[in-house]
Amino acid sequence: MKIIEKKCPNCGGNLDFKVGERDVKCESCRRKFAVEYDTNISDLSEKAMDALKAADVSLRPVRRMFIAIFCVFFLIAAVGITILIIAMVDSRNKFNERVKESQQEFEKTTQQMLESVGK
Repeated sequence: MKIIEKKCPNCGGNLDFKVGERDVKCESCRRKFAVEYDTNISDLSEKAMDALKAADVSLRPVRRMFIAIFCVFFLIAAVGITILIIAMVDSRNKFNERVKESQQEFEKTTQQMLESVGK
């Protein structure tokens, strides 16, 4: 939006306001003033709304593409995390099997040593 600069009629300070604002407050003396426009504000509002509607229509494909990219990214992340979890569970199961085999081998070796000592 366009910013208009005017002087305060009370103290001479700057009055900065955006087009379309109905009143403005002086930063120096804190006095409020009504804003008067040369053209009809309703005509400006209608033109601005038409421009906003046109911009909204032109952005719809971009929004759809952004949503599609976000969904694809989310899907890839979910698949990656699922694969990681499956790999971790499989690795844990293999580790547990190796520990069990080691325990059995240890018990077998211990039993053989006890038998050889007892003879």
